[in-house]
Amino acid sequence: MILFITGTDTNVGKTYISSILISYLRDKNISVDYLKPIETGVENIPEDAYLISSILGKTWQECVLYTFKKPMSPYACSLDECIDIDIGFILEEIEKRQIGKILIVEGAGGIAVPIKPGIDYSYLIEKINAIPLIVARASLGTLNHSFLTYFYLKSKNIKPLGIILNGFDYKEPSQQYNETVLRNMIYDKVNIYTLNRYPNQDEVSKIADNIYKSIANF
Repeated sequence: MILFITGTDTNVGKTYISSILISYLRDKNISVDYLKPIETGVENIPEDAYLISSILGKTWQECVLYTFKKPMSPYACSLDECIDIDIGFILEEIEKRQIGKILIVEGAGGIAVPIKPGIDYSYLIEKINAIPLIVARASLGTLNHSFLTYFYLKSKNIKPLGIILNGFDYKEPSQQYNETVLRNMIYDKVNIYTLNRYPNQDEVSKIADNIYKSIANF
């Protein structure tokens, strides 16, 4: 089974959520692996792949396929560095790694970020038959970004597992209402999870447990 962690934007907490889920599954003695096919903005060591590799006890090279120097879309980076991104290679690696385990695959940026002309992360999700989980900010602007991401996936006949509103600190007023308003905007029966900016261990365990149960019932 493949869980695809996508986002409404960059720096919304996709790697953080991936780390929570991986730690939870390992504690439950459930076989889990991770792959970030492409990581951009890499000076020396890819931060996202390195973080997850340290949890899994692997080298970071085992957790990422392509790295690029500039913080741009994969497609822009491939043009900048004159490196072709081989979609077939990515799909083959994902297929190999998901056998007999839960594989968490993390995208770069938002769902519609281009990898190659005409290919974005929704294409990968469809090809690998993954279950997408959307990570979004808790704060102002999340309603538009979350709504558009959710229905972009639906337009591709891909049903998202749910949306995580990540990073509540209640420092601006919209955070009091964003979960309720988003539910009313979407109408579909959808899982919307919320997580504080500095959650305690009980909160972290609870959201991981709820997501895992949602996967089992998906």
